[in-house]
Amino acid sequence: MAPASPVRGMLLCHAGSHRLAFPAHEVVSITSPGDGGAACASLAFRAPPGALRVLVAASGGGVGVDALEIDAETHWLMPVPAVVASASGGSLRGFILARGELWPLLGLADFERYLRGLPRGSA
Repeated sequence: MAPASPVRGMLLCHAGSHRLAFPAHEVVSITSPGDGGAACASLAFRAPPGALRVLVAASGGGVGVDALEIDAETHWLMPVPAVVASASGGSLRGFILARGELWPLLGLADFERYLRGLPRGSA
């Protein structure tokens, strides 16, 4: 397993009671949910969609989250253990410890593609 590496600039998000982090440089804009075109992060946890904010990636796709906070601190990115390497369609980049809690760090565009591939009955 590779050693931990420093990362800085993330969006710490919630999808229901679940925590998710995304690199800030991957977020082009933050919008309100509109026509329902964004994939809701809650679907990954088999929860009903209901996002309040949408993180838009450079690809044009978006991921809806319930809440978010910008975090400019430097944190150590812990590598993805082999046992969960393929979880979330390969969008999982590692884990960070922020505010005393463990957060999975996901690639925004990769996670959006993963959510789009989930069966509609997942929620």
